[in-house]
Amino acid sequence: MSAEDSLKGQAQFMGQKRRRSSCPSVSGPGTQLLVSHCVRSCVRSYVRFCVRFCVIFGARLCVRAGVRLCIDLTTVLERIKRNLYCSNRRLWKLTTTYIPLVKYCRYYKLRENALTDFMAGLTVGIIHIPQALAFGQLSSVKIENGLFTSLWPVIVYVFFGTSAHVSMGTSAVISILTAATVDREGQAWAANKPWIMNQTINGTKLDDIPEYLDFKVELAMGVTLISGIMMIVMGFLKLGFITAYLSESFFTAFTSAAAVHIGVSQLPAMLGIKIDRSSGAFKIVVTLIALFSNITSANVAAIICSVVSCAIIWLVKECINERFKHRLYVPIPIELFLVIFATMASYFGSFREQFGVGVVGTIPSTIPTPTVPLEGLKRAPNYAVDCFILAILIFANTIAMAKICAKKHNYEVDDSQEMLAYGLCNTLSSFFYCFPSSVAPPRSMVASSMNARTTLNGIVSAILMLFIILFISRLFAELPKAVLGAIIFIALKGLFIQILDGRKFWRINKFDFAIWFFTFFATVFLDIDLGLGIGVAVSLITVVFQTQFARGYKEGYTKTDPVLVEHKRYKDSSEIPGIKIFRFQSSLYFANAEIFRNTLYRCTVNPRKLLKGLKKREKRLARDNNQRIAEGLPPEQRRNSIMMGDAGLASRDSSSNLQTNPTGESEKTLAVRINNNENGQTEKSYSMNQDTYVKKQDNGFSEGAKRRESTISINFDEFLEDPDDGDELFTDEVLRQMRKIHHVIVDCVTINYLDASGANVLSHIYTEYAHVNIKLFLAGCSLDMRNAMEHAGVFAKIPKDHLFIDVHDAVAVAKPQRTLPLPEEALEDFSDEEATEDSYITRM
Repeated sequence: MSAEDSLKGQAQFMGQKRRRSSCPSVSGPGTQLLVSHCVRSCVRSYVRFCVRFCVIFGARLCVRAGVRLCIDLTTVLERIKRNLYCSNRRLWKLTTTYIPLVKYCRYYKLRENALTDFMAGLTVGIIHIPQALAFGQLSSVKIENGLFTSLWPVIVYVFFGTSAHVSMGTSAVISILTAATVDREGQAWAANKPWIMNQTINGTKLDDIPEYLDFKVELAMGVTLISGIMMIVMGFLKLGFITAYLSESFFTAFTSAAAVHIGVSQLPAMLGIKIDRSSGAFKIVVTLIALFSNITSANVAAIICSVVSCAIIWLVKECINERFKHRLYVPIPIELFLVIFATMASYFGSFREQFGVGVVGTIPSTIPTPTVPLEGLKRAPNYAVDCFILAILIFANTIAMAKICAKKHNYEVDDSQEMLAYGLCNTLSSFFYCFPSSVAPPRSMVASSMNARTTLNGIVSAILMLFIILFISRLFAELPKAVLGAIIFIALKGLFIQILDGRKFWRINKFDFAIWFFTFFATVFLDIDLGLGIGVAVSLITVVFQTQFARGYKEGYTKTDPVLVEHKRYKDSSEIPGIKIFRFQSSLYFANAEIFRNTLYRCTVNPRKLLKGLKKREKRLARDNNQRIAEGLPPEQRRNSIMMGDAGLASRDSSSNLQTNPTGESEKTLAVRINNNENGQTEKSYSMNQDTYVKKQDNGFSEGAKRRESTISINFDEFLEDPDDGDELFTDEVLRQMRKIHHVIVDCVTINYLDASGANVLSHIYTEYAHVNIKLFLAGCSLDMRNAMEHAGVFAKIPKDHLFIDVHDAVAVAKPQRTLPLPEEALEDFSDEEATEDSYITRM
């Protein structure tokens, strides 16, 4: 029978199985509910019909074109039919996925969270004020645009963001990238406008021409809109993985070079010299030549303002905030105090009239009506590539900060939803005179240190910014620009120090150093966008080179040992109780470092989830204990606590039916099965002591081979919801299974080379496992890998006695060891240093 006849038969078969309409009669009471049910059923049937038609029609075209189909269309259509259903649970999940604020409001505890969110939002809002003014000047647009950028993206992120600590708004690196694009396109536009160029004949600077500034604002709005749309598209397509191809050495070099651009751009304001902004290749060189050519016209008063401001900020930040950060509830907002003091001094001292110091000027105290940047969008083809670069950097910087805060506070962020949120922040704010927004690490770290609970803290920051714009912004008219330049310059201290990391990359991996070298010097001497493109190209080239020039050597057997195989593919294999052995069949470098960590946690045990589960259970037990005390129960009945030992977790409650044998294995295990019923809805069933049969694939093994399968998974795709916060519910059984693991062994025999990112992820994984009392062993590390780890400082965290020649030696050492039980009280979260993982983002 031909393939086309087979398709016809399948189509007839599906036609016979067509379901009758499930719409009930529309009569009597409840008519609206019945009509709603009928409409939903009709829509579902129509969607299924369309999908069925597309699959069959596409298959027929393939058959007529001579393409051989290797799929069972009946199976495909049944799978689509099973997954196309609507339920209240699925609707709730869809809503909370794309609008997380709905979930936060549903589980919000007003008494516990309101005060914390209010204080965190108020403090972050205070930090927003000087940064909005300074980065508005840095972006080469009007100062008030910085204030608008600190308002609207914050409001949008409250609705769509998943991190309670990410503070959207102005950012130094994103601002300088925006300035580069706006200046280049603005100068090209002005060159074709004779009436604009005629005004520069008498010495008027372009930035002093109102029409030119207005056009640059529209350009910034257009850049924001296009960048936001690109992030929204990438978020729906789940393209967040593309940032994995940007190595640590690339980000370090690029952000350091961007700091050089930012610092040089602020020198004219700090010296009181008026020069035209430069754009294009060798921009820094041209700017420095212009500065030295006009050095005699420097304003002494502006220089004094800059030096005094730098000294005050540095002394307070280094001598007070940094030294006493463990005693201060919040760091002293010296930038805000400096702005207030400098404004008052300039006003009463008449700095502009008496000494010629440049000031901010009048700031409108109104909220502009939304508008579409039509003039700016006309030049969109010229800056489309710049928008794509901005979109990538906004996502990379912001998601890095979000993951740092998520690790410290034991929650998870959704990469795709975060990219969608960043895209919406920029897309919607572009109509309100905003330039591209991103995270600012100082603001986010403050929100993290104050333990902000939900994104609702952004509402407080937005209200404060709205109050500043409407009632106080006009008071900043006499603020010296030199002070804003000093604020920006001192904020770059961490990025300037980061330049010294080039020596570290040279010692760890020469290819890493090559990425750092070419990215840094291309960005500094050419331009930011050219440097970024060169850095990405060099990063991809080094991957090819490292695979081409891998070392090879001869091996020999010392004795006959049992062979390790992949557990799930061989029916006779068995795991060692309490020990997980993991092999990653690839080199470990920047492109797959996070993939390595995620795969390791998925295959063994996730220490972050384990720590989160233990903390939540501790909190739940404390709450129950307080409730029982309030009910007046005797002490022996007040607490149903967990005892953690070699076997994992066991309940102290006498009513529990879980018993442990002397070997530490539970006599009863809980199996959780997730099935789909005939309506396509999810059902969960539970059973005890189940022997499961695994159907082997066509790989040379018999079908139906019997072995005991792990009856409970550590990571659930479909998980039970915690009634307290709507997150994953960690039952005592899940925690007990996770706590059975006391050693994780990574077989490194297939890791050919290691770069700085790979070395760092190993040390951070070791630290995370140590928090839950699980030991990490590394087996089969090559000499090159050990040298890279030595130069990267990995052995400062991982003891050298945790490295073994092969897996068998590691197993022999791990078998007799049992880690000490975790304390039931005062489980420690990750510290700031452990959460940041020495990321470049914290130096911005």
